[in-house]
Amino acid sequence: MGYEDDMEDYHDEKEFNKKQLEQLKKEILDEAKKVVENYVDNPSDISGSTVNIHQNSPFLDEDDKGEPAFSGSRWTKVIKSQ
Repeated sequence: MGYEDDMEDYHDEKEFNKKQLEQLKKEILDEAKKVVENYVDNPSDISGSTVNIHQNSPFLDEDDKGEPAFSGSRWTKVIKSQ
């Protein structure tokens, strides 16, 4: 067990890791190609844009009658006051 043995083990492990990474890269690219092909065959109606609203968002506030406090143009530049 000398320096040469340690270096040989290091290079073997490095080569093994490199082969594993190449295999993973190939699998990921294959899956990505499948996703693209599936999308071409079955296009989505969704634009890709999503809107996330937090549970404490002012967009969920209601007025005294239970109606949304903000709707239409009133949604722009809304800042929740406390």
